[in-house]
Amino acid sequence: MIIPKSTKKYKVKTPGGRTVAHFKKRKSSYARCKKCGAKLNRPKLSVEQLKRLPKTKKRPERPFPELCSKCMREHFKEKVR
Repeated sequence: MIIPKSTKKYKVKTPGGRTVAHFKKRKSSYARCKKCGAKLNRPKLSVEQLKRLPKTKKRPERPFPELCSKCMREHFKEKVR
């Protein structure tokens, strides 16, 4: 497992008496709309946790899941015009 250098380390004493380094897990950020930057209604989970979820729980069941609903409607209106 490759751990980036920016990951914070802290020392933990094990029951066997050894002192080992553990790494803090980074908190994930909210998914954002690609057009306006609004928060999307998706779970705020790490990459490892998202991998375990089924496909339907990771993103909405509609076209352009990377856009918020307002931007998606605007996109369709522009295409029709």
